[in-house]
Amino acid sequence: MEPIAPADPRTEIVVPDACTGETLAVLERVDAGGAAEHVRAAAEAQRAWAAEPVAARAAMVRRVTEALVAEAASLAMTLQRAQGLCRFDAIVREVLPCVDAGQWYAERAEETLADDEVSPHLRPHRSGAVAYRPHGVVALFSPWNAALAEPLTIAFEALLAGNAVVWKPSLRAVLPAVRAVEIALREGLPSGLLSVVAGDREAADALIDTGARFAAFVGSRNAARRVAMRCAREGVPHVTTVAGKTTLLACADADLERVARAIVAGRFVHAGQRRDAVERVVAHAALVPSLVARVSELVASLRVGDPAREAVDLGPCLHPSRAAMLRVVVEEAVHGGASLRASARLTHGGGPGSWFAPTLLADVAPHARAAREALHGPVLPVLTAASHADALALANDGAGGPFAYVFTESRERAAALAAGLDASVVLHDDVFAAESAVDAPADATTPGCGGALHGPDGLLRMCRVQHRSGPAMAMPARDPGWPPYGPLRDGAAMRGLRTVFGRNALAGRLGDLF
Repeated sequence: MEPIAPADPRTEIVVPDACTGETLAVLERVDAGGAAEHVRAAAEAQRAWAAEPVAARAAMVRRVTEALVAEAASLAMTLQRAQGLCRFDAIVREVLPCVDAGQWYAERAEETLADDEVSPHLRPHRSGAVAYRPHGVVALFSPWNAALAEPLTIAFEALLAGNAVVWKPSLRAVLPAVRAVEIALREGLPSGLLSVVAGDREAADALIDTGARFAAFVGSRNAARRVAMRCAREGVPHVTTVAGKTTLLACADADLERVARAIVAGRFVHAGQRRDAVERVVAHAALVPSLVARVSELVASLRVGDPAREAVDLGPCLHPSRAAMLRVVVEEAVHGGASLRASARLTHGGGPGSWFAPTLLADVAPHARAAREALHGPVLPVLTAASHADALALANDGAGGPFAYVFTESRERAAALAAGLDASVVLHDDVFAAESAVDAPADATTPGCGGALHGPDGLLRMCRVQHRSGPAMAMPARDPGWPPYGPLRDGAAMRGLRTVFGRNALAGRLGDLF
């Protein structure tokens, strides 16, 4: 069944079932003016929210996360139908991480956001504090392949810091965002404090142009650069992180069964569309024959179908044209010398999704599109490395992103390879880097993008810093550092500079005073 077209695409967004085309929801399309209204409502709500004690904000965020757990079955079904996610992946890889992150930050919010005392060493007669103040309205942009876990983690960070959040998700991921915000509002989160803008590029631009004071972006490189340039024009501080050709390095001594199963999970969960999905494998030549053979067996056993109605391992690609692109990429790779080693069973082929059987390509040339372009679909290219140095060179070819995975039995080798990788997050003997991002920061690692997300300082990144200082003792009316100046004070300043900071020994410095 073809997806139902909106009656008026200028004012409505029809969200179809990814597998059947059935209409799941009809949402109001938000234009630039509507986006500006969201920002104004958020700014009004934020003023009262920022005045709340941090403990009260943390208690509310905990309540919202608990409500998300209570509604996990409903959220999982929305993710299954709107995005083609399997139920397990919807719960464990979308709902669970953002709930964990919200509670993790809520537990630490009071201590993290407390004022830091400052005693200036150069002016010891003064004392002060550094306060962490909210930016105001945070514009949050999230992609089609990161529905809840990553954007809601950012939203919780921003809310705990005292901000309001206007969330602009991709239209292919808008329904899970809407449902999550509805749950939060029902739980008592103040109206306007967290809202979803269901709109196109003009609505996204309007968030920055009409009052957002900070922007957080997760998505593609081109979109990240466009948001960064708009933020620079408007003077809006921002943080951006993007995906890339995430590489899994399989060393000669890797545990064959674990690395093979990690490759299949890391590549084919959510039809290979996760931001941290394994986009390519670089395997040591000594491991390639046995690794390709085992991965081929595992790929051939995968089941593709409708996750909301069948017992399957993955659903469709969300982009309607994805299957056609993947066919071209596979044909080009084979023409360039790659071998087509395995293809899974495709049990479903209807609906608006782009259906493609999980496919394994071995002996892929490093310059092939399959090896360099983010495919966002269930095609796995395997490249052969003659050595570990060769593997590093292939992984650092400029196509990578913030994540990388290293499989080896040696901790020392894993550490050495990680030190040589350009990636921001490197996992040893594991995949799905985004699930561990709350504990440690990850940055963009891409020219034109910048900043870090998450980690222990995730709350502080959602704040502006205010240094407050005052006299620690009574001060004279005439400060010796104020005008009018004269030769006597000029000489005293020079002698003091040499005494405190000069190269001479202490005796020499003391001599400079006289």
